[in-house]
Amino acid sequence: MNIHCLKLALRTTIPVFMGYISCGIAFGLVTVNAGYPWWLSPAMGIMMFAGAGQFLAIQLFATGTPVLVILTTELLLNIRHIVYGLPLINQFNGCGRSKPYLIFALTDETFSILTTTEVPPGVKAEEYYFAVSLLDQIYWVSGSLIGGLAGAIIPFDMTGVDFALTALFAVLTIDQIKKFARERKGGKNAGF
Repeated sequence: MNIHCLKLALRTTIPVFMGYISCGIAFGLVTVNAGYPWWLSPAMGIMMFAGAGQFLAIQLFATGTPVLVILTTELLLNIRHIVYGLPLINQFNGCGRSKPYLIFALTDETFSILTTTEVPPGVKAEEYYFAVSLLDQIYWVSGSLIGGLAGAIIPFDMTGVDFALTALFAVLTIDQIKKFARERKGGKNAGF
């Protein structure tokens, strides 16, 4: 991946950075508050990378939920990614070696970026998709690491922290509605 592509992806993913850092910190705090070690939150972000699924998993683990119930619940929560994958079949078609990672790293926010932005001129689509996906995962893991470490070092009042992911989804939904309304009015500069 070249630096030019990475810079363009970085610029595109700044809104996700803001959301993922804050929600990742919240996840790290929730993880430690549930009695788990600080390193579990970034480890889950590397191996699982499913924000809502991670929040849910911590709550299910903490309540002693049987593993089969956890797996079924996670499947039901994340089955929406099948629907997400359908519009990306053609986009990911020529992605070769990156395709397995692109499928793994597909989140609500990454889907939103990949379906609403154009690949910048002079940049290979596979590299751009990979850069966006990788940066989004780095943001989440970084936030989770910060939250996990902070939760292990500083005692926090956790009231309302678990609502952070819901707030992120609400903000992203509002952005998508605004974009749709602008496009329906015929111009990107039309107001909402």
